[in-house]
Amino acid sequence: MYDYLIIGGGLAGTTLAYRLIKLGAKVMVIDEPSQNISSNVAAGIFNPITGKRTALTWKANEMFDELHSFYPKLEEEMGESFFYQLPFYKLFDSIFDQNEWLNKQQEYGYNRFIEPQIQSLNSEMVDNPFGALQIAEAGRLDTKSYIKTLQNWLFSRNALLHQHFDYSSVEVTNEIIKTNEIKAQAIIFCDGSNSMANPFFNYLPHKPVHGEILEVEIPNFYEDRVINKGVFVLPTGDKKYLVGSTYNWDLTEPITTKEGKLELETKLKEIVKGDFKITGHFAGIRPSTKDRRAYLGQHPTHKNVYIFGGFGSKGVSLIPYLSKVFTNYLLHDDELPKEVDICRVR
Repeated sequence: MYDYLIIGGGLAGTTLAYRLIKLGAKVMVIDEPSQNISSNVAAGIFNPITGKRTALTWKANEMFDELHSFYPKLEEEMGESFFYQLPFYKLFDSIFDQNEWLNKQQEYGYNRFIEPQIQSLNSEMVDNPFGALQIAEAGRLDTKSYIKTLQNWLFSRNALLHQHFDYSSVEVTNEIIKTNEIKAQAIIFCDGSNSMANPFFNYLPHKPVHGEILEVEIPNFYEDRVINKGVFVLPTGDKKYLVGSTYNWDLTEPITTKEGKLELETKLKEIVKGDFKITGHFAGIRPSTKDRRAYLGQHPTHKNVYIFGGFGSKGVSLIPYLSKVFTNYLLHDDELPKEVDICRVR
C-alpha cells in the first residue's frame, strides 16, 4: 500500500514525488514517457519579470528564494548539472518603452531583480538602438536532464513505473485508491495538458497552449546571457541557441508548423545582425489554465483525489515553491494560496 500514487513523471510529478519521499512518504509514480513532451522540449527559462509590460511575476520573492535554493541543492545531492544562472536582457522597442520602465522601477519589489541603468549591447551582434533592461536571478533549467536525473533517482527506489495509465482503471473509495494492482491512500494527478481528458478534473477551465521553438547555430553571438525581444535567444553551448516561443491556442497536438517556424525566424532576424542556421524545430503543449494560475487542491467530492498542475510556461519557476507548499498541505493540512487553490473554480 502506497501513501500517494502520482500520475505523471514530468517536471511537476518528479519534483513532488521527490519532496514527499524525502519527508517519509511511500510514493509510486506512473509515467508514460511519450506524454512528457512539454517538459522535455521546454526551454526551461526562469525569469522574475515577464510579459510585454515587464510585470513582476506572482510571489516573485518566495518563488525565486526557493528555486535558487532547491535546484542547486539537488544538483549537489545528485552529482549532476542542470541549473544555470544567466542574466536576461530585454531589448527596448522605443523611447516610450524605456520611459515606461524607468517609471515602473520605482514600484515595490523590482529593485531586487533589475539593474537600474539601461544597458547597451554590442551593436555588431544585436540590433539594439534603444538599449536593454538587465534582469537578475534569471537563467535556465535543463528540463530534460533534470527529469532524467529525478526519474533515475525514483527508479533506484522502486518508485517509478513506465507504463500507460488508463483513467477508467481508477477505483475510488473513501479509504483507498486502486488502479490495476496498485493500491494507495491517495492519488495525485500531475498529468499536465492531459488533465483535459481526466474525468476527475476536466471540469476545470483548462486552456492548453501550443508552443514551438527553434534550435539554431549563431557563429558570433553572446553565449553568457539570454536576450529577448518578442522571442528569447537562449545559449545552450557550442554556438547553439534555443529561440522561442510561439503561443497558439487553436492547435491541440504537439506538431511543428511552417507558420510557427516563420514567426520565430522573422523575430530572430530582428535581434541578430549576423547569419544563423536552423538545426532543429520542436513543439509542445503547455498545460495552461484560463486564468493563468496553477491548479492545486482536492477534488470536491473525492477527498483522496488531488491535482498538482496547470503551470503553463512558468513551471520551472513555480514548481519548487508550489511543490513545497503542496507537500505541507498534504502532510500538515497547511492552507493553499487562494490564487492557485482549485476552490476558486468551484
